[in-house]
Amino acid sequence: MPYTYLTSEDVDKWTQSHDGGRRYGAMTTNISECFNGVLKGARGLPIAAMVEFTWSKLVAYFHDRHKKITEDLSRGKVWSDYAMEIYNKNAQKTAGHTVRNFNHETGVYQVLTPYNDHRGGGGNHSHEVHVFDRRCGCGKWQNLKIPCSHAIKVLQGLHLDATSYIDPCYSLNNAIHTYSKHFVVPKSESLWRDVRGPRWVPDP
Repeated sequence: MPYTYLTSEDVDKWTQSHDGGRRYGAMTTNISECFNGVLKGARGLPIAAMVEFTWSKLVAYFHDRHKKITEDLSRGKVWSDYAMEIYNKNAQKTAGHTVRNFNHETGVYQVLTPYNDHRGGGGNHSHEVHVFDRRCGCGKWQNLKIPCSHAIKVLQGLHLDATSYIDPCYSLNNAIHTYSKHFVVPKSESLWRDVRGPRWVPDP
């Protein structure tokens, strides 16, 4: 039954291979678990109290995020901590990488990694990096939209700022727009207008 339903939908709506990169390599999300964690305190409350609790949480969340991002921007930060943590870890791995220029005009390079018995993969791999297309054979650059160690090695060799190849979705300038919306302070309940329509009375 599920397969029949899916085949009636456009493949770009439910397959990673046809999404044009919009899902950033992720097929599932734990967003429902995030909501669950935030709203644990609202369980068991009356509906009006639950709405007020959710509203208060949302306003506080936007305020705190906007304040933190503003502080980060004032300190000259460009990218989110999440993106820079991944980028810095990748940059540390470039030391032993070797770059071979395959086609400078089309931006194709080969990156060889050394043997490494201390890593799960063991090293000694070959990766094809396409600078103009922003992709690497390892798949990490496409999935996370943050240059992998192989891409960073190539970009450094070309004397390019590898951080500028991080996707704009991680930029603090974009993040600040997300949390710049202003909320309207709700009116006191004593100022609410009378409800027009049927009144719902709880079953005693």
